[in-house]
Amino acid sequence: MSNSLEQRIAQLEAQLATANAEQAKYKQLFEVSADALSIIDLSTGTFIECNEAAVRLHGTENETNFLNTRPADLSPEFQPCGTRSEELAQYYINKTVNEGPQLFQWVHSRLDGSTFNCLVSLTAFELNGKQLIMAIGRDISLVLDTQEQLERAVTDLHKYQAAYLEEREKFQQFVNLAPVGITINRLQDGAFEYVNDEFSRFTGYDVDELNRMDYWQLTPEEYAEQEQHQLTLLTEQGRYGPYEKEYIHKHGHRYPVLLSGVRIARSDGEEFIWSVVQDISQQKAVQLELTKAKEDAEMNAFRMQLANDSAGMGIWEWDVVNDKLLWDEWMYKLYGVTKQQFSGAYEAWESCVHPDDMDYTIGRLTAAIAGNGRYDPQFRIITPAGEIKFIKASAEVIRDSDGQALKVIGVNYDITESVKALDEVKIAKQAAEDANQAKNAFLANMSHEIRTPMNAILGGLQLLRKETIPSGSRLLLDNAVSSAKSLLTIINDILDFSKIAENKLDLEQKPFSLIQVIESVQFDVYTLANDKGIYFETVIDEDFVDGYIGDIVRVKQILLNLVSNAVKFTETGGVTIDIRNGHSKGKPALIIQVIDTGIGMSEAVQQRIFERFTQADSSTTRKFGGTGLGMAITVNLIKMMGGRIELTSAEGKGTTIEVILPLPPTKDFSITESESQKALLPPALADKKILVAEDNDINQVIIQTMLADTQAKVITVENGEQAVAAAQKIDFDLIFMDIQMPIMDGLQAQQKIREIKPSTPVVALTANVMAEDVQTYLAHGFVAHIGKPIDMNALYGLLKKYSV
Repeated sequence: MSNSLEQRIAQLEAQLATANAEQAKYKQLFEVSADALSIIDLSTGTFIECNEAAVRLHGTENETNFLNTRPADLSPEFQPCGTRSEELAQYYINKTVNEGPQLFQWVHSRLDGSTFNCLVSLTAFELNGKQLIMAIGRDISLVLDTQEQLERAVTDLHKYQAAYLEEREKFQQFVNLAPVGITINRLQDGAFEYVNDEFSRFTGYDVDELNRMDYWQLTPEEYAEQEQHQLTLLTEQGRYGPYEKEYIHKHGHRYPVLLSGVRIARSDGEEFIWSVVQDISQQKAVQLELTKAKEDAEMNAFRMQLANDSAGMGIWEWDVVNDKLLWDEWMYKLYGVTKQQFSGAYEAWESCVHPDDMDYTIGRLTAAIAGNGRYDPQFRIITPAGEIKFIKASAEVIRDSDGQALKVIGVNYDITESVKALDEVKIAKQAAEDANQAKNAFLANMSHEIRTPMNAILGGLQLLRKETIPSGSRLLLDNAVSSAKSLLTIINDILDFSKIAENKLDLEQKPFSLIQVIESVQFDVYTLANDKGIYFETVIDEDFVDGYIGDIVRVKQILLNLVSNAVKFTETGGVTIDIRNGHSKGKPALIIQVIDTGIGMSEAVQQRIFERFTQADSSTTRKFGGTGLGMAITVNLIKMMGGRIELTSAEGKGTTIEVILPLPPTKDFSITESESQKALLPPALADKKILVAEDNDINQVIIQTMLADTQAKVITVENGEQAVAAAQKIDFDLIFMDIQMPIMDGLQAQQKIREIKPSTPVVALTANVMAEDVQTYLAHGFVAHIGKPIDMNALYGLLKKYSV
């Protein structure tokens, strides 16, 4: 029993020893812990134990002082969250008791009032029947500062990263938008590491293709030596270029480029070439154009100098501001002075100008400087040797931004020979005009002088044809009439051709009827065709619309000449006039065909038929007569109307002539009777009184005889004065007035009669038949014109107007 008790005691003593040892160990751990350890008795709310770390952490002098403080003394009144420290501490204690250990951040205070951040751990336990709390505190101020610095560093890092990405994006945009190529190549092998869009564009490769290539693949082989030199510069100096070479485009053609670049080493030591590459194709083209332009300018300057030398043109420049005058070599030659004789002042030039031209020349220059007109006078100069020269000048005024004259730059050239030649031309022209005027006067006088006796001849012949005579005599009479008319045609042709040759023939533009023209031509030609026993017909297209604007007299002349020739050269068969509307060069036109079955023409004759003074051959002239002027006049009239004439003919088979006249159509026309219309029979004028003023006795007889069949009362006077006197006494129904009469001519007499008897019609009866003469008479108040020789049928046609 005692042994068992001893064993039990020994056992308990051993356990006590072990427990004491454990307690001592934990006590030692408690004391040496780096963390602040303290135990709170919940029943009293006070510290019952602490370690040295707690004393140091809270700034108390010793353990006793620490244990005499309350937990509330070691905290500020409020925590950072705004809750009172005492309330928040009680909250965590309750959670520890009810839920278990708690870990949280806490702001402690020291006895000196300073605060610090602390990581607190609370654990509840029970010992010897007391509820205790183990509080472990660790100062984490440094940790939090470090964490804050780290967070700031992370924030800054994010900012730097964002800034870097932004700058990188800007750089990429800048590089890709750059108007030049930008590349990065490895120095080691020339492989492309980066290319921008512009480089891709002008090489023809896309970016991905280029990133699998090196620059050697773009470079022609002949540039290998130059490339190596640029690489040497890059190695020795860290840069190369600017350097021109060629690239090979993806499509195979070459084009010029300009390169420059620098060497850049990466942090790992690898080296790269950063290059700027520019496609200079356009610059090269511009440079070639500039070179060519420069060469052209130099050539033009050379040519200009040659021209100046050839033309003897001098160039001068006057500084208006400083009154300094500069001359080139030719100016000295023109003015006959040397450089030493010329002072260079404005007055030096002024003194050379001819006194009579001074005011004009200086005035033109002054006006040009003032901005009123150009300076381009012609003036004379007097050289030191006394020679007078004619000078032509031209100049431009150079002005500043305010419009003030700074300089005058111009040229002078000697036109003395030209002036002399021009004077000679003027003299020759005046002589030619005088000669031409004399010719015209001669032709007009010749026409008048021939027509006056012709009036007696042709008038008498016309009157004889009305008489009954033997058939043999009738043939002679018809031949005489035909010959007289041929002579009259020759005179008319000569006058017309003279006007055409001088471009003095004017065409009227008035509405007219072509049907009326056709009828007039038919009347003139019908008798000749009937005498030859050939048919003469007119075919008018069923869609033909009459009415044109043009010169009715000249249109009739064209048609009458063509039809007369056709009848003249046709012995069997006949002549047809075919008319229709058409178009020429997109414009309305009148188309006339004259078709005959006559002798026709050979190819050779057709080539020259429209030349003046030309007929088929001499035998044609002998057989049919004529001067050959008619067709030349016809062609010229057609051309003056803007038309054309076409000829189709075969020898022995007849001829077709087509005339196309682009005359404007019109509906505003009327078919009127005029002096050009004719009548075969005399009108009945038994109750009419007619006055004839004619100074030629023979012509008096002719006109009186022609008027006899009208039964009119005819009174004849010898001059204009007698005509006026007769008109004052008698109310005449019609007056025929010669123009060239003694004492008072027909124009004067007509004017006086118009004053006293304004309603009395007066007809010009004269050998003056030129168009301008006829227009003059009509403008003076004559109602019509009858030319000499008098065509009896035309006279009857005119008298019909006064038969009512």
